[in-house]
Amino acid sequence: MKNFVQQAVIFGLITGFVSFACTDQSKLEPTISDNQPSMNMDKTLLPTIGIKLSPEPTHPPIQKTVTSIPSSIEKESPENTLEPTVSKNKKSPVFQGKRGGTLKLISKHYFDSLDPHENYSGAHSTWGMGIIYQRLLKFSNGPNITLPSKATECDACKSWQMVDNKTFVFDVDTNIRWVSEEPDDIKTVSPEDIKFSLDRQMDKDQEHWNRFHMVRSIDIKSEDQIQINLNVPDADFFISLADGRSKLLSKSNINNPAKMESVPPIGSGPWKLAKLVDDSYSSVENVYSAPNPPYLDSIEFHIITDPQARLSAYSVGLIDVYNVENYLSELDIALENPEPGLGFEIVFNTAKPPFDNDGTRFLARSSINPDEIIQKAWHNHAFFSLGFVTNHPSWIPDRSDWESHFYPSQQPEALKEIIPIIITTSDFGSRYKESAEIASQQLQAVGFDPIINSVNRRQYAEKVWRQGDFDVLMGPTFPQSSTNSFVIPVLHSQGKWNTSNHRDLKLDKLIEEQSQEYDLEKRSEIINNINIHLLEKSYRFMPATQKSLWAWTEDLKNMHPNFSGFEYSHWERVWLDR
Repeated sequence: MKNFVQQAVIFGLITGFVSFACTDQSKLEPTISDNQPSMNMDKTLLPTIGIKLSPEPTHPPIQKTVTSIPSSIEKESPENTLEPTVSKNKKSPVFQGKRGGTLKLISKHYFDSLDPHENYSGAHSTWGMGIIYQRLLKFSNGPNITLPSKATECDACKSWQMVDNKTFVFDVDTNIRWVSEEPDDIKTVSPEDIKFSLDRQMDKDQEHWNRFHMVRSIDIKSEDQIQINLNVPDADFFISLADGRSKLLSKSNINNPAKMESVPPIGSGPWKLAKLVDDSYSSVENVYSAPNPPYLDSIEFHIITDPQARLSAYSVGLIDVYNVENYLSELDIALENPEPGLGFEIVFNTAKPPFDNDGTRFLARSSINPDEIIQKAWHNHAFFSLGFVTNHPSWIPDRSDWESHFYPSQQPEALKEIIPIIITTSDFGSRYKESAEIASQQLQAVGFDPIINSVNRRQYAEKVWRQGDFDVLMGPTFPQSSTNSFVIPVLHSQGKWNTSNHRDLKLDKLIEEQSQEYDLEKRSEIINNINIHLLEKSYRFMPATQKSLWAWTEDLKNMHPNFSGFEYSHWERVWLDR
């Protein structure tokens, strides 16, 4: 049986961290902000690392939920206690907009492969020709969705049901057609296609197979149903299916499952590939075959690698949507998109003095003023969090929950004697550098004698994170794509990346409980308890969590994007009033 360390290597965490260390955090784009390996703890591995779980919770079938991450589980009726109930997905609202026109977007990078399962960044999946593909599920978007949100709904399915907490049956929408230039090749999406696509991504030869590590097997139930069986209950299972890189391919269109570079890209979405110019440009066209086809005629993706050129292109009207890269820009901001999991984190090493002492650690925490860091270093485009990706806005602590733990509400007394400490950081951009300097000054004000030690990024990832050689760590946090991919390897006492070196059985139990809780209301309650516990214990926190800024032209209407998890279906509902 593999131990936790071996599993971490298999899941690609070390590789992901080296890549993370070599990335300029000051220039991370939302299209790649989720480009991080996931890490969920297989319960079968827990005994090998000394973790004992309580018995698996059992839940009644999910009834009448409106998203594929259930918002509630209704009580069983006496007449129907054993039969699973189909989960009906809400229909996307039909908007009345103007049809026609071409939307022009920016991609910062080109992609290396035409194989959608070999592209891990958003350059292909979300900001390029990858939007021609569907997934089994997608992330919900629209005017009624409050960000951040990882709520899901059917894409290539019609509905789904939960047989038990490790077994899910999906009703495939077999009316969806694959888009082909050859009339004789027109076929509809089948359970075989979905099984083929998911099995292909789960193949160990695929670099990022770990996204579906919780899946044990996929079975074809009938001509319009598939069954997905999990190794263990996993509340983030739906996020893996809805990830913008979890593309569905036509099995009959691929002669060699291992390599498909020479195969014309064929998707089942409302777009088809119109033009592709290496390192320069790609475009997709509306196929007008879906029941509710997009309003746009086409979308163009222009690859512009230079930041100033991107700004200029938007400023003169050559591009319709722009991810604002300068927080001091005078552009009209249309959206401040909260991005939990990205930002400036502070970590105290509890394994050695001085922060092995609870009182000293609490004093250090209470000396920090998140508002000052947010205002001065992040120009008010940030918020406080505990550092992990959240599925729902309620998982982010309210100000009333966290501010009493920090200065000026706490107003800590000064230390009786000066305590020297080393703050370890790296060059992740001006915001991170200024944040560390402000935090250092705040610690100094109560009697600490901080020295900022800036190491290179590889040292930051390998020596600091892997070996825990620091007093205080300040910088971007662990790469993550879901809640479980952070709280299990980082916050659990036995987690491979528990760099704060805490041992906390109460926290461990809460983490294990939420990891397999499908009911959103119940899971949210557990997450809230985790937040409270983390604030009290002060192992680590994120005083400044990133908001990405977006601007778009006035003639772009019905723009309600959800960029979470490489989502792109919002482009199907926008229109141009010009």
